Amino acid sequence: MGCGVLVGMSGGVDSSVAAMLLKEQGHRVVGVTLKLWNDPLANGDRICCSTEAVHRAKRVAHQLLIPHLTVDATEMFGARVVQYFVDEYAGGRTPNPCSKCNARVRFAFMLEIARKLGLDKVATGHYARLVGEPAGLARGLDRTKDQSYVLAEVAPELLSQVVFPLGELTKVEVRALAAQAGLEGSGAAESQEICFIPADDYQRFLRDRLGDRPGAIIDQAGGPLGRHAGTYNFTIGQRKGLRIAGKTATYVVGLNAGRQEVVVGGAADLAIGGLCIRDVVLHRHDSGGRTSVQVRSAGGAVPGRMVGGETIVLEEPATGVAPGQTAVVYEGDSVIAAGTIVSTKGWSAPVTSEA
Repeated sequence: MGCGVLVGMSGGVDSSVAAMLLKEQGHRVVGVTLKLWNDPLANGDRICCSTEAVHRAKRVAHQLLIPHLTVDATEMFGARVVQYFVDEYAGGRTPNPCSKCNARVRFAFMLEIARKLGLDKVATGHYARLVGEPAGLARGLDRTKDQSYVLAEVAPELLSQVVFPLGELTKVEVRALAAQAGLEGSGAAESQEICFIPADDYQRFLRDRLGDRPGAIIDQAGGPLGRHAGTYNFTIGQRKGLRIAGKTATYVVGLNAGRQEVVVGGAADLAIGGLCIRDVVLHRHDSGGRTSVQVRSAGGAVPGRMVGGETIVLEEPATGVAPGQTAVVYEGDSVIAAGTIVSTKGWSAPVTSEA
């Protein structure tokens, strides 16, 4: 006999197939769509911000003959994710709102709803796995769609109550299952946008909330090279928008929001050999094998290890690493730990936990 599972349904193909698979496995399934953000201009392809996405989730639930709820979470999401996003950019950092949503809103809130409904577990359509005993977070089988990075800041005690039905499937297989079942939206395109940013224009979104904060663009010696309208328009490793003439490529290598300074340098200045993190979430202790570190949602991991509780030393240089992003430590496919990047050290510089 299956257990009761609350499935987060966005109206997209992944969560729809997750709900279908759980029902086929004999579980008592209830679908829920969290209304996270009110955006009257959002189109129907947006994951969380359109009325059409909610209606599509309801229609899929009707197809599957399962109950469906829509629950408003806009106040919580606004305070814990959107305001955090704005504050981090105002402070010269580059946040990862998807990681923070999962850690601060989605799973805890869904588990609260599940308890009220008398359900045992929650599930989502993320491409990730829970492996071992006790079960720990690991990469999904489809490495091109793996979402363990944006789940790694979720507390293990919450993940112990979660099911990821798509963890052993590829995206191609998921689409095929949806098409075979005739689920609505089986061929819909994926959205890569931040769900609460209209037209994916995060600079306008921030400017509307922070206003213009002009300052200087300087080289690493402090020499003035130009002007800008706000450090929130930039992130480490960025080239676009600097409007600086030169014979060699110029990149953002530092941000000082207190002085509203954007520091630029060459490609070699982007290489880092270590970083310090805060708000560390420990998933398991490594077994002494080789570990690697992923520092952005798109991109691979580089060999590295944790030294102490908050310092990470890299064995190969990483580039374009921005404070505010999430760093995730893996041993093979298993997540060891995760945290928010506070600071970085240059490739040749010694790394200490005092950074």
